Amino acid sequence: MSADQKTLDVYDKHISDYEKLIAKEFKDTNLDTFMKMIEKEGKVLDLGCGTGSASLELLKNGFSPFPVDASLEMVKVAESLLKMKVRKISFDEIDEYDFYNAIWANFSLLHTTKNQFGNILKRLFFALKEEGILFFSLKQGAGESRDKLGRFYSYYEKSEVEKYLEKANFRTKKCCKGVSRGLAGDKENWMGFFCEKIR
Repeated sequence: MSADQKTLDVYDKHISDYEKLIAKEFKDTNLDTFMKMIEKEGKVLDLGCGTGSASLELLKNGFSPFPVDASLEMVKVAESLLKMKVRKISFDEIDEYDFYNAIWANFSLLHTTKNQFGNILKRLFFALKEEGILFFSLKQGAGESRDKLGRFYSYYEKSEVEKYLEKANFRTKKCCKGVSRGLAGDKENWMGFFCEKIR
């Protein structure tokens, strides 16, 4: 498992604070857009599912979520919420082939190094069915660093992300951006990408 242990430790330690943050803010218009783009009753990998709030919405709307997270405490909370098995794995352990109709990776891939990012996109490409949809969001900026809680982040500009997507055979269907206050309390700019797998 290549997940950053310091980052996982922060999430495990602050699980209660994270639950409160998500409960207060959870109304994700990007998830609404995502669900309109994907096949009804489709299989959706919830990559870095956190407390399971997105998987719960997917369930309510008739999809089949497959939640995974590398944080043990996140997995425990998500299993309690969803009443289903949540796999404890990191991004580089995704090994399905031609299995998912869509992948939801909301504010999760930003914890990978830039060296890892391209290879993980390739894994997600192979895990998706033909014309499958991938959504992911990243923090906007440059370089790699840790926040004041100790979590690792990679920061990107839009043109940089598009080069990674092109190499991994994804076509961007829609982009979005916004500003959010996270667990560390700082407001930061982010970008979201709705992508389609192409041959």
